[in-house]
Amino acid sequence: MRRLVWTALVGTVALGSLLAGAPASAVDGPVDGARPGGYRPEPWRTWAQEEWTAPAGRYCSFPLQVRVVDQDVRVRVVARYPDGAVRREEFAGPLVVDFVNVDTGRTARRDAGGSGAADHRPDGTWSRYAIVGPAGFGFRPGDHHPRGYYLLDGLHVITFDADGTRRLTVAVGEQENVCLALGD
Repeated sequence: MRRLVWTALVGTVALGSLLAGAPASAVDGPVDGARPGGYRPEPWRTWAQEEWTAPAGRYCSFPLQVRVVDQDVRVRVVARYPDGAVRREEFAGPLVVDFVNVDTGRTARRDAGGSGAADHRPDGTWSRYAIVGPAGFGFRPGDHHPRGYYLLDGLHVITFDADGTRRLTVAVGEQENVCLALGD
């Protein structure tokens, strides 16, 4: 328990540092004339995690399905580009999901209700995703991390190359590959 509390504390401080360390133009707030250089996020709004199924080979050797059991996830924009496009957004709130091996029906229920901050490029693609877990994230063949769908607990930062390749650049805490828990 002590280790979990320490990991959460370090993760929270590190995520705050990531957000606070951004250039002032990244956190000016909405384009509607918010204070220059001030951190002024937009209001939280409800966000729904959709259920999905990934084909065999994307994350696991079998088709992986994610079913939402319970959620109350919120999202807010904390920075926009001058044209109004989202530059950074935060996610937070409880989320419980069932990971399902579609071939066998084997199920693993997990708490994935951590928080995170996603940085977007001007074209809308993700450039970085910082997680204070638990939260789920997948790595595919060709990414710079072993293939799998992971429940990341602690502080984890994923960066995205321009071609979409994913890299786990910060990993403080636990990483559970749910593909292994479901029989991979």
